[in-house]
Amino acid sequence: MRKSIKLLVVLTVMVALIGSFVVVNGFRLPPQRITILTTSDFQSQITPFKTKVYINGVKTKVEVGGSARLVGLVKELKRKNGNASTLFFTSGDDFIGPVFRAFGGIPTTFMWDQIADAWEPGNHEFDLGPETLGKALDYSTVPMICANLDVSNEPALKGKIQPDIIKIVGNVKLGIFGLITPNVNILTNLGKNVKVNPDLVSVANEEVKKLKGEGADIIIAVTHIGVDADKDLASKVNGIDIIVGGHSHTLITTPIVVKNPDGGQTIIVQDGAKAAYLGELTFYVSRWGKIEKYNWTLHLLDSSVPSDPFTQKLVEYFEAKMPPPEKVGETLVDLDARKSVVRTQEAAIGNLFTDAMNYAVGTKIAVTNGGGIRGDKIYPKGEITTATLTQMHPFGNSIVVVQLTGKQFKEVLERGAAALRAKNDPRDPKTIDTGAFLQVSGIEEVIDVDKTPQQLDKTNSKIVVPGERVVSVTINGEPLDPDKTYTIAVNDYIAHGGDGYVTLGNLPDSAKNFTYVYLTDALYKYIKAHTPISPKIEGRITIKGELAGFGD
Repeated sequence: MRKSIKLLVVLTVMVALIGSFVVVNGFRLPPQRITILTTSDFQSQITPFKTKVYINGVKTKVEVGGSARLVGLVKELKRKNGNASTLFFTSGDDFIGPVFRAFGGIPTTFMWDQIADAWEPGNHEFDLGPETLGKALDYSTVPMICANLDVSNEPALKGKIQPDIIKIVGNVKLGIFGLITPNVNILTNLGKNVKVNPDLVSVANEEVKKLKGEGADIIIAVTHIGVDADKDLASKVNGIDIIVGGHSHTLITTPIVVKNPDGGQTIIVQDGAKAAYLGELTFYVSRWGKIEKYNWTLHLLDSSVPSDPFTQKLVEYFEAKMPPPEKVGETLVDLDARKSVVRTQEAAIGNLFTDAMNYAVGTKIAVTNGGGIRGDKIYPKGEITTATLTQMHPFGNSIVVVQLTGKQFKEVLERGAAALRAKNDPRDPKTIDTGAFLQVSGIEEVIDVDKTPQQLDKTNSKIVVPGERVVSVTINGEPLDPDKTYTIAVNDYIAHGGDGYVTLGNLPDSAKNFTYVYLTDALYKYIKAHTPISPKIEGRITIKGELAGFGD
């Protein structure tokens, strides 16, 4: 017994002496260097595009992005920093637009399969439904992670999306989990079988607990919830060391550091959209599992970045398979598709969209959400091509003809009016989905934003406050009759309840006629038949009261 005690004392002293020797003589284990490369909201931008960026303090228009440059730089940085200690994460909204519709996301999937270590889905990954996403993932070996999505009852996705992963870099174990925006069910086409948990704080707490229980030293959340929600999450959840964000298209030049409830901190990074930049976060983890220091770099993907030859050939292949642009007609006026216009007021381009819907399917009333009119720019007067149409509407939505009572139609119009931000609005501005604002044809409505807006429950599935903003609706010179049935053209996105249009989403299929006429085809037919076009503001929408500044 005495010998055992004596031996234990000797061993304890030896360990202490060795530890002192290691520290004093500079032999302490160095911190583990880890690099995270990231991009978010890629939006199927496989080719370079022109945009304005700040170069030496001057805003300059340059050509940036593209799959070949992105893959080339990621591979170069992985070689430089060490493949074993360098990870690439994408934060979602990587599928969208004509390339997505033509190939179902496969060009982007091929790209991620070369370089990515984890992929958090965004809402746009579901734009063509879970079946299309599931087929794209058949071509991928990259783990798709999202802890607040349940795909267990969706055959197309079962087993293809997991809540989290563990990565080991040197002597550090990284626990990585994903989160998607809570209102994804009203932003895209999840289908009936995919469920979302809107309680991000609860899900994150459970993930931190789970991953810590599995021995994770560092916890990383790869999110598609927007930078404001990222900051809110970090302020309420302990244990998240890093958030790699997306959804809000925020270019974070200096990492945002948020204090946790227990006094710890979370580092938040995001690198904008369309891979104009590649984000690089390098951090050092001590032997006690703490981040000692970090550095964030944004790499501009301009012409100085070498392209990956293999990826360039893939891009050229898919480009060659794309149908060439065709001249459709001409417009005699500029078409203003800026978000601040199509999401806040009657817009000439909104009148064009809804008139084209009526023309294509033979209805007299049409509405479409302003968030579906894209480009965020003014399309100049002159030639309109098929490429212009897909820029104006990249989603590929089709027209659905619905039967609504006047009472139901009023609910729909109230939902559109609720998308406006009033000066004295009682709601949190971050909860207002401005894209839900309706452009209309065949009606005249008066909206008073000083009155109560329609509001939904926390799951965005039920109207809890009916709304009183739509104070007047006239159809063919007659007031809206709450008991009369009206035939109305809408797009299939809001027909399924997207953007919070629960009245439409809850309609039985017997009250919906799925025409399968795409909005771009409707525009094509209308412009072809009426060229040259000159849509204008006609007093279809009158807004009373004071709007707040547009924040999206």
